[in-house]
Amino acid sequence: MTSDFDRRSRSLWMDIAVAPAASTLTGDQTCDTVIVGAGMAGISTAYELSTQGQKVIVIDRGEIAGGITARTTAHLAPLCDDLTSEMIKIRGEEMSKAFYESQAAAVDRIEDFWRTVAPRFTGGCSRLNLPRRKMKYATASQT
Repeated sequence: MTSDFDRRSRSLWMDIAVAPAASTLTGDQTCDTVIVGAGMAGISTAYELSTQGQKVIVIDRGEIAGGITARTTAHLAPLCDDLTSEMIKIRGEEMSKAFYESQAAAVDRIEDFWRTVAPRFTGGCSRLNLPRRKMKYATASQT
């Protein structure tokens, strides 16, 4: 059975051209690393490698940030799907704290990137409108 209803998700981000001046790969190229996928993970990895001196080529069959990345809510949180108390039961306090701190550092890194680097590629557009905050780990007994 077919339907005229488009079941694909559509987000606000899909109307923003990301790196519109990016060129199509032509001919033979040389690089240190090839990244397949120009979504959030691919572009972030390419950026981090390039800041370390790597020559990186990113390839994708579609638009830059046009796949799942364009359909995300872009909600960043340093929490896992289960409660911190559950992680403590499974992995212990030390591992739970290390996990949380690594996730908080990743959120901070992404925020830094979007505040400083991304506007150069999105015509000055930065979707981070929230005040900067550094998150700290606390157990239920500390809150």
